[in-house]
Amino acid sequence: MEAWRKQNETVVYDRYRRVLSRRFELPTGDVADYEILDLFDCVAVLALTSSNDVVLVEEFRPGPEAILFELPGGVVEPGQVPSAAARAELLEETGYEGDLMEIGIVVRDAYVTSVKHVFAATSCRQVSEPKQPQFTAAVLMPLDAFRTHLRQGRLTDSDAAYRALDELDLL
Repeated sequence: MEAWRKQNETVVYDRYRRVLSRRFELPTGDVADYEILDLFDCVAVLALTSSNDVVLVEEFRPGPEAILFELPGGVVEPGQVPSAAARAELLEETGYEGDLMEIGIVVRDAYVTSVKHVFAATSCRQVSEPKQPQFTAAVLMPLDAFRTHLRQGRLTDSDAAYRALDELDLL
């Protein structure tokens, strides 16, 4: 196996999402163009209370056009440490904080430039109200119900949830 040689890259779209067109020379000598989603790294936090309730964010998502229950998370701003982003997103979206543990990273997709930093937060407790209550709601879901929710495929960060549950021996 050998790496493909990038010939050029151009920005084809740049608003809420940024899309690049990358042209590669393949090992066969052929040339192929690929559209790549160019995103900031992000964080996802599996947050558990001391009674093993999972702290989730309920919000409308425009892609599936549905209200989903999701892990707290968001963008790692340029220069920000991922653990600081995880703490901030958990507090901002849910009003909860807890003992944060870095689990690792997952590759987001074969056509995306960024990675997702996965965290678990245990012994979580609510210390404030969420910062965006008009668009989101913090919801507690028992761990067994969360596992069912996860298996149903309605969680956008299922990769992070499985990775964190595995690390915590809660699968």
